[in-house]
Amino acid sequence: MKDSIVKKSELFVRQLLSDGLSKDHTYHNLPHTESVVSAVELLAQLSGIKENELALLQIAAWFHDTGFTKGYEEHEERSKTIAAEFLDTQNFPAPETEKVLALINATKPSQQPENFFEELIKDADLNNVGQQNYQDTLASLRHEWSFFLKKDFSEKTWLEDNIAFLERHRFYTPAAQALFGAQKQTNVKWVKKQLKKQKKENDAFVPIEDSRIAQMMFKTALRNHIDLTSIADSKANIMLSINSLIITLSLPLLASNLEENWFLLLPGSLLLLTSVVTIIFATLATRPIKTTGLTDLAKIQQGKSNLFFFGNFYRMSLPDYKKGLQAVMSDDQLLDDNVITDLYYLGRALGTKFNRLRICYSIFMVGITVTVVSFVYAFLWMR
Repeated sequence: MKDSIVKKSELFVRQLLSDGLSKDHTYHNLPHTESVVSAVELLAQLSGIKENELALLQIAAWFHDTGFTKGYEEHEERSKTIAAEFLDTQNFPAPETEKVLALINATKPSQQPENFFEELIKDADLNNVGQQNYQDTLASLRHEWSFFLKKDFSEKTWLEDNIAFLERHRFYTPAAQALFGAQKQTNVKWVKKQLKKQKKENDAFVPIEDSRIAQMMFKTALRNHIDLTSIADSKANIMLSINSLIITLSLPLLASNLEENWFLLLPGSLLLLTSVVTIIFATLATRPIKTTGLTDLAKIQQGKSNLFFFGNFYRMSLPDYKKGLQAVMSDDQLLDDNVITDLYYLGRALGTKFNRLRICYSIFMVGITVTVVSFVYAFLWMR
């Protein structure tokens, strides 16, 4: 009978997890449950567990993560409910059902095992700590927490938390210690090595505030950008004024003299076309860029937006702006990223401005030259 209920439990859970879990359940999924069942069977065999007691462990192992099909947090309670309802339909003895539920409850991270069987299933549930693919399971768990719990860790924080967990964790049964203990120590060394590497990379970062040369260079570059922007705007305004004056003076003259001096049509048209196109590019050079005035706080923390530029915050509420700015000011690297981002986009805008201004001056130079040549030609040979 016990073999039969174990087989039915397996078929039920396989179908439930296949249908009820999403692709984002990258850790708590059917392969994880299968690994826990296999670990339970192996540990029970090495520990001399009797067949009847093994059946209870197997059933608990199959059902221990079924609660994830109903929700992410407090999944153990949902797992117990699913297991109890299934076992009731199978007329499973109530005292045995209570033992299964107690074993499922023992898989809670905060739950201390109260007997050998609870120790065994707890060891089996965390057998991945002593497996060679531990780093892959870490990545899978990190994705789940990010997707379902909205927990986004920096690489350093994630590694530190894992080291703290590994140092708190211990295998309770002698069988688990023998099977998984050595690989666990290897995994601990790997995580510590990754953390050391991460800290080394962070130590290579020197905040701008700690380097007087960097501060001087940023101040100089920012001042140069501002001065060049002012020069570009002045040059664009000169072209706007000159060409507006040309159009204002030439239109009435052409209109009043064209009928008698038809040879002025070509040079006059070239002059007007040159002035109009020059004005267009001069206007484009001075036209402000389009901004939304809103910035997502998540983008600020990821260093993808800059709150020191008015175009990114003028439509934000004051509390949101303060919150975003405080997040930037509290992180030296994030603050430096914002300064660098500000300088970068200011440089890009300046580059676009000067490029359009160059086109503007080139059009004016070529257009005026062609206009004068055409006027001379028209005056001498077409009159």
